[in-house]
Amino acid sequence: MGVRAAVLVAAVLLASSAAAAGKSAPHSLLETRIDAYLEPYQTLELFQGAVLIGRGEQVAFQKGYGYANVELGVRNTPAQAFRVASLTKVFTEVLLGCLVEQGRLDLGAPLSRYLPGFPNGDSITIDMLRLHRAGIPSLNSIPFDEEASQPNTLDSLVRKIARTPLDFPPGSRKRYSNGGYAVLAKVIEKVTGEPYSTALADLVLKPLGLAETYEEGDGTLVRNRAYGYTANARSRHGLEVAPFQQMATKSGGGSLVSTVGDLHRFLRAMYTDRPIRADTWRRLFPPDSVFSYQGRSPGFNVYMVRDFTHEIDVVVLCNNYAAGMVGDVATDLLAMANGRDVAKPHWRADVRTDSLRAEPLVGRYKAAPGALPYGEGPFAIRRYAGDLVLELDGRPVDALVPQGDDTYLLRNLWSEMRFVPAPAGQQPSVSIRPLWFTTEPKPLERLP
Repeated sequence: MGVRAAVLVAAVLLASSAAAAGKSAPHSLLETRIDAYLEPYQTLELFQGAVLIGRGEQVAFQKGYGYANVELGVRNTPAQAFRVASLTKVFTEVLLGCLVEQGRLDLGAPLSRYLPGFPNGDSITIDMLRLHRAGIPSLNSIPFDEEASQPNTLDSLVRKIARTPLDFPPGSRKRYSNGGYAVLAKVIEKVTGEPYSTALADLVLKPLGLAETYEEGDGTLVRNRAYGYTANARSRHGLEVAPFQQMATKSGGGSLVSTVGDLHRFLRAMYTDRPIRADTWRRLFPPDSVFSYQGRSPGFNVYMVRDFTHEIDVVVLCNNYAAGMVGDVATDLLAMANGRDVAKPHWRADVRTDSLRAEPLVGRYKAAPGALPYGEGPFAIRRYAGDLVLELDGRPVDALVPQGDDTYLLRNLWSEMRFVPAPAGQQPSVSIRPLWFTTEPKPLERLP
């Protein structure tokens, strides 16, 4: 988990002592450390949201950062409700476990038992869908038309998935699939005779006492909503409202809203007999020393982790799509809670763009096929009002934030771009290193 040398031993001892006494753990020192750690991310307008650290059943630390609504000046607090994106999938798995225990569902059964006529349904099992091994393409949206006579629905998405060829033969490979979880949501509705949201509430959320977790439908009024934002694509400063996301097609894989407190309570239920038996928990989530899960959707980056060895939970919910480092943040907070030191992030917001050195970098580039998670390009680096901006397929996607030494941070893509100047008459070399994807920089080929 990337933990480092000890520095917060005193805080840990205080927290343990208070927990043993049945009181809230003092966290002033821990809060000071966390605030200092997050400060560089906040200065870069990368981090806004809420975090929680739990020690056993007790909340050792929780706090909001930045704004839940930038336009209205509403601050984030631990009570804010965030879209939790793919964390929804974990709840869907627990719901499947409930239906298995009731004898209404068999994880090894073919999909055709529950959705007759679904293409390749005899070859796809429920477990293959759950484990991303069914070959179902990762579809979770349909183009939205505000003039349409009828809105999109889960049914319309599943029909589109059924018409789309498989990515690979069922069971032969593993590839992350939002579409597979949409199909699972439809299976749940067929088995229960209820909407996915109702079945989830009755069998999972209510038994766990998760009053602030529920499915967000289109038009739902979400109490204490945190609105989603992303970093300005044309400037190294400022935020933009995240793109619209239709929620009707997110059931099963990305439709829930929740709070840091509810997710902490969910993590504490793992491997107990709530709302499924402990052996069913273990079947769905084979035990390990650490359980973690990440989600992201337009405007949001979220992460939850439980350290079973030390009985510490960390939840990080960000309403900023540029917070691609959310997994690193959660890992470092876990280390802090375990009494270990962590390095303060080295990213900077105070370096000025050197126009003379930046000018030769303007141009068009391409990556090797498959080298980058966001495509091979062509990329264009252009100047906008004094900043360098990366365009992908002719669309601005990220402003380059200079870090010194000819290195730039891409906030929306959460990547590092590095330039190596060349002698006069030659072109500089350029590479990109996706910080959440690989440790190796990937060279870009300059195009005419």
